[in-house]
Order: sequence, then structure tokens, then C-alpha cells
Amino acid sequence: MNTAKDIWRWVDYIHIRERKLAPEQQMDWAQNLKTQGVPSNRIVMNGLDQLDQHALFGGVHWGQAVIRRYDKDVLRIVDRPRLGISVHSLEEAKVAEERGADYLFYGHVYHSSSKPNCEPRGLSALAEVCSNVSIPVIAIGGIGPEHIAAIRTAGARGAAVISTIWTNDRPELAAASLRQAIVYSE
Repeated sequence: MNTAKDIWRWVDYIHIRERKLAPEQQMDWAQNLKTQGVPSNRIVMNGLDQLDQHALFGGVHWGQAVIRRYDKDVLRIVDRPRLGISVHSLEEAKVAEERGADYLFYGHVYHSSSKPNCEPRGLSALAEVCSNVSIPVIAIGGIGPEHIAAIRTAGARGAAVISTIWTNDRPELAAASLRQAIVYSE
């Protein structure tokens, strides 16, 4: 939690993504971040599938299974949290966009310690998704500052990272380096 508190100024969003925690514990973590000064509109609840529970945060982020369960008319309501969907193919990206996603996480683009036994999808697959949907695509998977220019050239609007920040001895410096790479790529 301290890492999230230390880096929030450098990142657009903090995703609460702890699959081992019960939903109540994830909500407690989010509330704790708010009390430590992280603006609620910068906190995204990842994986929790009830839209109405997260109206006080910056959004929700789901996988394919959750969005396919929701009626697309329910997802098209104006007054709902920002909704992101993780996708791994062009077909999944199109389904998520058609059902009302506001943005997509696409990956994993590069080798990732989160997915050690899976081949990365690569830049050309990222570019294919980016050029075939109209909503923002955020690249995820093995991304460091040295990859930002390439993913932006492929059409990604940004990057989602885990280990680049969380495994760094100076996470705030890692987050600042990523932000600087994004600014230079614009």
C-alpha cells in the first residue's frame, strides 16, 4: 500500500488488483489509499464485478467473462464508473468495445514475469487491436520505459505496469521514468 501512496502522482490510475484478497479487503485497501491522500478518481477496482459498489472510485476493470455477463444496455448508462476490460485478441477487443468498454488493456505485449509460461503477443498484434477499435488501448505485459516509444507507435495510448514499479527498490523513481518516457513519446 505504501508503494501506491508514493507513486500516485506519477501515474494516471492505481488498480487494486489483489486476487488473493476478499472483495471487502480490496475495498478496505482502496478506502485506506483515499485516507492517505490518493484521490478516489485515480483508484480503479480490478475484478470486482458490481458496478454500483464502485461509483466512488475512478472506475472498474474486468476480464472477458464479466463483461459478457452484463447486458450491453446496462453498460451504456451514462452515470456509471469508467469501465476497462482486459483483452488478449482482436475478437475480444471488438466484443468489449461493442458491449460498452471505455478502454482496453491488451497484452501481454512483451515477456512478463506475471505470465512466465506464455509467449508474448508482440507489437504487431498490439497494432492490429489499436487500429481496429475506436476506444483507447493500454498495453500491458513486460513494459519498461524503454518500450514506451514502440507501444505508442503501435497505437497504444498508454501502458499498464506491475513489476516495473512494484519490484523496484525506488518505485517512485520507476514511475517517474515511465511518465517521462510517455511525455517524450507524445
